[in-house]
Amino acid sequence: MANQDLVVETISDGTKMAQNQTRELRWAMSGIKRRAILARLPLISSLIPKSMISYVGSNLPVNGMMLHGGGPMHSAGTIDEKECCVDPLTLDPDDPDFIAKTSGGLKYINDETFEPAHPERIIGNFTAVNRFLTNVSKDFIAASLDRKIIPQKSTRERIEAYLASVRECKKLERKIILEQTATFAFRSKDCPNNNDWREPVTDTIHGIMFFEWGVKGQKFTGTILGGTGKYAGATGEFHRERLLAPNFAGAETFRITFPGLPLPDYYPM
Repeated sequence: MANQDLVVETISDGTKMAQNQTRELRWAMSGIKRRAILARLPLISSLIPKSMISYVGSNLPVNGMMLHGGGPMHSAGTIDEKECCVDPLTLDPDDPDFIAKTSGGLKYINDETFEPAHPERIIGNFTAVNRFLTNVSKDFIAASLDRKIIPQKSTRERIEAYLASVRECKKLERKIILEQTATFAFRSKDCPNNNDWREPVTDTIHGIMFFEWGVKGQKFTGTILGGTGKYAGATGEFHRERLLAPNFAGAETFRITFPGLPLPDYYPM
């Protein structure tokens, strides 16, 4: 299968804060716990406008900040864009299927828990390190923080908080705001646990790209830096298509194409 394209569909499980945040960022974020407590006090939350608790508009210095990300990879054809990657800005917030249509291939359990909707088609995992190049994304990050610190008491409030993140993301469309280095690691076909997409692997692909922001449909290109196992010595370009960002979990669903690379050992069709 050396002359076909390897296509994977993957879901980032959201950004993971690294340990090398700038001192200014740590200071800016130090009030999260205090704001979260205030937002949960009935008297305070009823008297103080949400805008006074919100981080949107705050000076969050993200230039140079490092974030971690990653999540499960699936074989091509797993994620039905028309069912779970609909542009949230085109939907009615009162649509009873709003969360399903913006789930991005994840199953909503509760506000803190999302699981892959198709575990039987997971072929491995990707991990990434993101280095921000500009502060232009501060309100997008702030809107994401607001979803965590300001409690939503109803499904409609959860949807409105999500839409606030989407609108901030939309403002950044086609802007390059970070550099991403990623590793795509493929599971073995003999993995004893079909749901274990974090098992030790031998076949990996490594790449780097400048990350263009947007909600849906953006396509951009990265460079393959090499690999291990059956992908040792891999070179050339790879292509990324955004299916939805952010999905309702606050993460990104996307499709990656590696031209001319063989399929991994485990790849359900």
